[in-house]
Amino acid sequence: MEVGIKQMEEKIKLSPESFEALPKAEELDNEKIAAPSLTFVQDAWRRLKMNKGALISLFVIILMMVVAFGSTPFINHDSLVKSAPQYANLPAKIPGVPINGFNGKLKVSGEWVDEYKQNNVPSNKYFVLGTDYLGHSLAQRIIYGTKISLIVALVATFFDLTLGVAYGITSGWRGGRVDNIMQRIIEVISSIPSLVIVVLMLVVLKPGMTSIIAAIAISSWTTMARMIRAETLQLKSQEYVLAARTLGETPWKIAWKHLVPNLSSIIIIQTMYTIPTAIFFEAFLSFIGIGISSPQTSLGVLLNDGQKNFQFLPYQMWYPAIVLCILMIAFNLLGDGLRDAFDPKTRR
Repeated sequence: MEVGIKQMEEKIKLSPESFEALPKAEELDNEKIAAPSLTFVQDAWRRLKMNKGALISLFVIILMMVVAFGSTPFINHDSLVKSAPQYANLPAKIPGVPINGFNGKLKVSGEWVDEYKQNNVPSNKYFVLGTDYLGHSLAQRIIYGTKISLIVALVATFFDLTLGVAYGITSGWRGGRVDNIMQRIIEVISSIPSLVIVVLMLVVLKPGMTSIIAAIAISSWTTMARMIRAETLQLKSQEYVLAARTLGETPWKIAWKHLVPNLSSIIIIQTMYTIPTAIFFEAFLSFIGIGISSPQTSLGVLLNDGQKNFQFLPYQMWYPAIVLCILMIAFNLLGDGLRDAFDPKTRR
């Protein structure tokens, strides 16, 4: 037994050279930890880029905004108002595209008929998305209508952002009786349907952008206020806020310097959900005839005009409906992506 133990000791006996330290470069490589130093915004952007759907939605939204707002100088506003009966109800025509439905032909009684020849339209005159019943270019009206819908949504969201954030921070920061009174006011406003507020706005104001923006601004900020108030109640008990109060900083300075930066993720995410809601609300009001009306146009107005001839000329409703769906889906996907990007629990 002892002989076997001695043989094992001789086998595992190590020389002094076995304990030589590793070269400095090799030691550093073994202990090196590759972790890039990123700020909160950079880390959120990195995780947003990993979400392909949200990233594509972001570029789609930017592209649609650039087209809607950048093409205004190139659109003849007289052609949006003045009717041209000789060009009424023409189908889409794209030069060089031989596909029926996009080459100026329309299916009538089972046969494809060239409407441009029947209406004696000049050969150099064509409409990429066709025309409506008054001869207006659908492409121009969709672009201009998208611009109007975006303006309504962005302005209404601005009021939602400012009122909701200010009201929520004030309510959460003050607390006590002030908080109870402010929350009861929110409950009263939330209990009134938005459609009722729009009707009341129509009594005071004329139908149009102003009444829709006022209705959305009055009724939609309550959700933002509640979310900001809930987060403010948690943040005001944090150590850095207590330290700022001990140093004698004013509540407004604390709110701007400490609360708003920590609430930025919630503000951005909720804003991304508010914009498509406002776009849909405007389209719904214009579709039922109590929103924007002619000679102005919006996606809701185009849907209302297109549904009148949907059975025979479905393209007049399909094109604005597709644009509205793309806007709604893009904003919702971007909102989901921003929620995941700003959520610390989803960090990788």
